[in-house]
Amino acid sequence: MSYLLSALYLVWVVLLSALLFPIAVCIRIITTPFDRRLVILNYFSHLWGALYFWTNPFWSISISGREKFTTDQPYVIVSNHLSAIDVLAVSLLFRHFKWVSKIENFKIPFIGWTMYLNRYVAIKRGGISSIKNMMTQSKEHLDNGSSIFIFPEGSRSSDGQIKSFKTGAFKIAQEMQVPIMPVVLSNTDKAVPKRSLHFKGHHKINVEVLEPIMPQQYQQLSLRELTTLAQSRISNHIEFNKE
Repeated sequence: MSYLLSALYLVWVVLLSALLFPIAVCIRIITTPFDRRLVILNYFSHLWGALYFWTNPFWSISISGREKFTTDQPYVIVSNHLSAIDVLAVSLLFRHFKWVSKIENFKIPFIGWTMYLNRYVAIKRGGISSIKNMMTQSKEHLDNGSSIFIFPEGSRSSDGQIKSFKTGAFKIAQEMQVPIMPVVLSNTDKAVPKRSLHFKGHHKINVEVLEPIMPQQYQQLSLRELTTLAQSRISNHIEFNKE
């Protein structure tokens, strides 16, 4: 039965995406003249992601710390990365930000095309020019008042353990002098295991926003020290909650 429900849910995902994409196009066309940061389209996209959760009988989700975001303050948001559905889980924060994502995701029908509409930031792994372009676009978004969201591990963890953080997100924060907002995800890897689309059993997913790391707190830190600080904030929180 769980295999059948999983298959039906995947069909629902495709149908919902096909239904919502034309609406996203209309929102982009109508709101662009007065919404240069595409805030309205961004919130619609978060609602789109939330619908995948609200209609899935195998998942429930808990969000905590959302109030730590300050209105009109852009952040570099960083998180651990466990599963393909991490992006959907974080959508339920319902906060305005631009994703930094591998370019392959932009090619996914409907969902990837909506990423283009939102002016999210694409990055090609291993390409130095692409990394430079990613940093330039990210800084432009921050300068315009939009937060950016980066998974600093670069790819999903295969065993649930945090991989070493790359320094790109923290270099951007240092150069733009904006707060870093750590976010902790848990149980998304149990809800959707790597290389599997079979949903089995009920899983409670948690998205927890930690205290931001303010510019005055990292002013005297090197890039590597700042990267290590952010990683330890997330890993220590995960370890504490395992006890």
